[in-house]
Amino acid sequence: MKLAVILNETAGTLLGTPIARAVAEIDGWFAAAGAKAWVRAARGAALEVEIRAAVASNVDAIVIGGGDGTVAAAAGLLIGTGKALGLLPLGTMNLLARDLGMPNNLRAAITLLSRGHTRTIDVAEVNGRVFLNNSVLGLYPTMVRARERQRGVTGWGKWLALASAVFKSLRYYNLAEVSVDLGQGPRLVKTPALAVVNNVYHDRPDALFLDRPALDDGRLAVYLANHRTRLGLIGLMARLALGGWQRDAELESLTVTELTVTSHRRHRLRVAIDGEVIRLTPPLIYRIRPKALTVLDPAPGDRLL
Repeated sequence: MKLAVILNETAGTLLGTPIARAVAEIDGWFAAAGAKAWVRAARGAALEVEIRAAVASNVDAIVIGGGDGTVAAAAGLLIGTGKALGLLPLGTMNLLARDLGMPNNLRAAITLLSRGHTRTIDVAEVNGRVFLNNSVLGLYPTMVRARERQRGVTGWGKWLALASAVFKSLRYYNLAEVSVDLGQGPRLVKTPALAVVNNVYHDRPDALFLDRPALDDGRLAVYLANHRTRLGLIGLMARLALGGWQRDAELESLTVTELTVTSHRRHRLRVAIDGEVIRLTPPLIYRIRPKALTVLDPAPGDRLL
C-alpha cells in the first residue's frame, strides 16, 4: 500500500516541535513499519493543496496528521475518490481516532496504519460541509474560541487552556434561540447547547468520554440542553467529566437522519464543527451519509477498547 502522509504544522501535538524533525521522525517510523510513504507538512490553505495533490497521485490512502477539524476537511475531499483516509492523532481531542481504536502513541499508530486494514464509516454534513464527530451551537463555540486564544497568547497546555476557556465562557453567555425541525414541524427552543452528532454517544453510567460504540449506524444523534442557569450548566459539565451526563434531567436526546435549524434573530450562526468554529447562514440542514468514507483503522484484534 502506498501512502501519502500530510501533517498539519499547527496541530496541537506539534506545537513547539521543529517541523523538520517531526517530518523526519514520522517518515522513519513509516519506513520501519514497512510502508511505502512520503511525508510532507503544510499549514492553512497549503494543506488543501497538498491533499488535492495526493488525491491526484497514485497513492492508495492519505494519512492526515492533525486534529479532528483537519481530518474532517480532508474527508470532504476524499469521499468518492476511492482513496482511504488514515489518521495520525496530533490534535487536541482526537475524537475520531479514539473511536476507531487508534492508540495515541504515534509510532504504534503508524504500525497499525501501515498494515492497511480498512472499513467504511458514516459521515454527517451541514449545508454540504462534512463533519465526522459533531456540530454544536450555543456555548461550546465560545469555549473553543476562548481556548484557542488562550493557547495562542500564553502557550499553555491544552487542558489548562480548556479549563480557562470553560470558566471564561460560563461568566458571559447567552441562550441560543433557534427553531429546530426534526421532521415533524419546527419547534422554537432557547438553549445553551445544541449538539448534532455523527452516530450516537455511548449510553453507560460510567462513561468518562464522549465515545461512540458504532460509526456506521446511519443515524444522527441530537442532544438539546434545556438548562437555564449557570449552576445547571456546571452540573452538566461535571457529569460530562465524571460520568452519568446522559442521566441529566434537563438534557434531551433523540436520533434522526435529517434535521433543520433556523433562526429568526440572526442572519449567521456560529457553529463548532469538529472543533473548528465557523459561521453558517441558516437554515442549517443536517444529513447523515451512511458508510460514505473509507478509513484506515486497526484490525478488530488491534483496536483499543
